[in-house]
Amino acid sequence: MASDSSRRQILQLVAAYCGAADNAAPAADTVPALVSACQQVARSSSIVDQLLGSQPTQQAQVLEWLTLASAELAGSISDEKLAKLNAALASRTFLAGGAAPSLADLVLFGLLHPAVATLPAAQTNQSCNLLRWFDLIQHSADAAAAGFAAVAVPLPAFVPPPPPPASSKPAAYAATSATSSATGQVSAEATAQQRLEAAAAVLTCATPAKPAKEAEEPRIDMLDMRVGRIVSVQQHPNADALYLEEIDVGEEKPRQVISGLVKFVPREQMENRRVVVCCNLKPAKMRDIMSYGMVLCASNDSHDKVDPITPPEGVPLGERIAFEGYTSAPLDEVNPKRKILERLFPDLTTNADGTPTYKGVPFMTSKGPVSSTIPNAHVA
Repeated sequence: MASDSSRRQILQLVAAYCGAADNAAPAADTVPALVSACQQVARSSSIVDQLLGSQPTQQAQVLEWLTLASAELAGSISDEKLAKLNAALASRTFLAGGAAPSLADLVLFGLLHPAVATLPAAQTNQSCNLLRWFDLIQHSADAAAAGFAAVAVPLPAFVPPPPPPASSKPAAYAATSATSSATGQVSAEATAQQRLEAAAAVLTCATPAKPAKEAEEPRIDMLDMRVGRIVSVQQHPNADALYLEEIDVGEEKPRQVISGLVKFVPREQMENRRVVVCCNLKPAKMRDIMSYGMVLCASNDSHDKVDPITPPEGVPLGERIAFEGYTSAPLDEVNPKRKILERLFPDLTTNADGTPTYKGVPFMTSKGPVSSTIPNAHVA
């Protein structure tokens, strides 16, 4: 059951996140009273739409989670309740969707903190979605400032596959030796024609065929996706449908990037915009001008609505987009002959909340997930 001190901590967390004073809400002696007090603080804040939802569907989800908190999490929190929460978080970054924590995330984080802090190590593998969400909230909402002790969440470790076993001599080589031996035994009485045929057989076997190289399975961490800001945007001098952009991705000077967004995004909306740029593509000439990257965008099925995906405010320029479970270094340069992009694109989509994902794993930054204005869309 939530103690008086933990309820006070949750109020402090919500007040601090809203930028309000600690005494902005009345004291709460029960969990339902706590939820009501937190809603009061949220309604008076400048981020009320984020906390309580800007659309009716999201508002309903926030209220549903807060109702669950009052009914299900007021007492002891069983393993069964944790399992249900873990399942609910399998396909979402935040409880009520969106690109930032809602009031439901803050309140449930506070109520769940004692249970997660004492979660046995044997249960961590069965609670990976819950722990991922919990770790995101404790860092993005600065829970430590409200008095919540930091909980060390185990992170996935990359275990490289074992090296392939040493191959034995190629069969063609063995066949060559056998054929050579057999040829050496040709009797002196063999005709010249027989000798020529044997020699031809030896030459044929002496050059073993190269085994077909199996194509490496593409992974999202092969791409170097970075947070950038468009510092200049002009009409391409040789193409009406293209923008010529200068994008700051944290390097010594901005990158020149060409994007086909003229028909979809007005120029004034492109200026000074924060975007995600794929930086390790092979430079390509587009209508006589070189492009050194690609701005990632979401688009609907009919491709009549296209908009760049957006990293959160406050993320340093040049920060690489992260994907849980994919931690390898990117390729120096993506070879277009390997068709890596073409093979990754089918798994790059936005979910129902508009969050860009790779096989369901959100595009993440140090300030939270990347967002988009188009839900259930393709990303390319």
